Amino acid sequence: MEQAKYIPALRFKWLTPLYDFLINITMPEKKIKQALIATANIPQGVKVLDFGCGTATLTMMVKEMYPGAKVTGIDVDREILDRAIEKVKEKKLDIFLLDYDGRQLPFQHNAFDRTVSCLVFHHLDTETKQKALAEIFRVLNKDGQLHIADFGRSTSWIQRTLFNIIRRLDGFKSTDANAKGLLPELISDAGFEHVVIKKRFKTMFGEVQIISAEKI
Repeated sequence: MEQAKYIPALRFKWLTPLYDFLINITMPEKKIKQALIATANIPQGVKVLDFGCGTATLTMMVKEMYPGAKVTGIDVDREILDRAIEKVKEKKLDIFLLDYDGRQLPFQHNAFDRTVSCLVFHHLDTETKQKALAEIFRVLNKDGQLHIADFGRSTSWIQRTLFNIIRRLDGFKSTDANAKGLLPELISDAGFEHVVIKKRFKTMFGEVQIISAEKI
């Protein structure tokens, strides 16, 4: 099957080796990801999917904070996933990482209890967002939870202006729903309930929101 098109983490492939460094110096990455994990409230033995795991920073943080969780990371970018595999091996963590074609997630229905995702959805155009959310809904158990950290529409005009920097980098088409504040609506349309913006972070590239939802 032909792989779905995607925007690399920093728009251009040649920037991939610099991803961790650039995110670390330009975003409050650790603070956002810690808040995302805390919001997910991961009990012992819970099966967690990190959707769009990238270099597996969030994936490893989940496993380190909750060693009893069964953690899986998935990404469409094989090059960035290779870096993730190296990082996981260095820390000797029991994490399953795999790539896929960007279309159907290679998991059975009801395979996970939690799905987390950080700064991934603004890379996807609206149609791809909808398909990804439908797939996440499918692979989550009943009473499963989705927790996303990504850019959203801020009440601050300064934050909205700053987000235009990211929009120029990642493309206006892929970031349109984020800029309009439509991500919670798209999550609801995929079948999720109790969709709530739990936290907001002001960053130099715009407002990052943590959105939580449940599969009832």
